Amino acid sequence: MKNQLTLLTVVFISIMASAQTSAELKEEVWRMEELYWDYVKKNDTISYKTLWHDDFVGYPSFGNGVSGKEGIAVWIPELHKDKTLKFSYKLYKRGVNAIDDVFMVFYDADEIWTDSQNKVVRKETFKFTHTWKKYGDTWLILGGMAAKKNLDDINN
Repeated sequence: MKNQLTLLTVVFISIMASAQTSAELKEEVWRMEELYWDYVKKNDTISYKTLWHDDFVGYPSFGNGVSGKEGIAVWIPELHKDKTLKFSYKLYKRGVNAIDDVFMVFYDADEIWTDSQNKVVRKETFKFTHTWKKYGDTWLILGGMAAKKNLDDINN
């Protein structure tokens, strides 16, 4: 009986530790999305591409089809082409889900351009999903999709 109680205690502690770990990992993967956008803001396509798995395939908001890792950063320099405007962003986390060791992140992002007086001259909103997996200490994006958000439908 004592051995069964000890075993149940160990199982309970393991489950509780696992639940805490899952919540911590969800926050960690969200911080990776924030890092992703920091690279975009800095026009740092080299660092940005380190976030992607070599076998990544996704459906980006640009172009007419799917893209692999080799073409995933082509949209970033376009955000910065008008040197009179400053690019920034705002993220809206909608959800993070974990299935085993794979994490899916869902969010909206405002892409914002301001002039020298800090007046917003352009703003576009997109919806994103990325699927992440941690390899050792490194998080990598396995797949994802982005699309322009229809702001006419407030419940989108």
